[in-house]
Amino acid sequence: MIRIREINPDDTGALVKLVKQLDRETEFLLYETGERPLDVDKWRENIRALNSPEYGTFFVAEYASKGEELAIDGAAHHESDGEDLSVEDIGSGAMADAVADDDTVLAGYLEVRRLPWRKVRHRIYLVIGILKKFRGMGVGTRLMQEAENWARRNDIQRLYLTVIAENMAAVQLYRKMGYETEGWHPASMRIGDRYVDELTMGKWLE
Repeated sequence: MIRIREINPDDTGALVKLVKQLDRETEFLLYETGERPLDVDKWRENIRALNSPEYGTFFVAEYASKGEELAIDGAAHHESDGEDLSVEDIGSGAMADAVADDDTVLAGYLEVRRLPWRKVRHRIYLVIGILKKFRGMGVGTRLMQEAENWARRNDIQRLYLTVIAENMAAVQLYRKMGYETEGWHPASMRIGDRYVDELTMGKWLE
């Protein structure tokens, strides 16, 4: 069973383990393997700072507790970069390889980023990542719905994100959730020897 909830600092090790696995699994992430800063202490500090209505929040899909074995392998659903400061932007430090003692195993996450300035307080930017093993189980839909519920509680009118155009699983999820394509960015990212286009998709809450 998968439970969707807001993150707490005790989840930091499990979250770092998750994103490190996602970086290895998929080419749709902003980071290539080994590029992402993975200092657990700095992630924990940033989660404490971020996890508030003023700056956003993190939702996680929790799968298992300690003692339940799970091989987290496969490919990620999607994650995209954005204009706002996030947990991804922290400085590098000690790499988070030793997280086997964590009590939590995460199937995916959704980050909500909010800027502090009044002119843009009505909008949030979303970043989502889900392990392939958990696709087709409604995890993405539930994470997106939880973010929308959070937005309504915190007087947010606009939600937006970016996605690689050829990542059709992610594009279809966003369309199902009511997002529309607002922009097309040719050759926005380079994956190996090829350039790929990126979409901006958004949703306005009534």
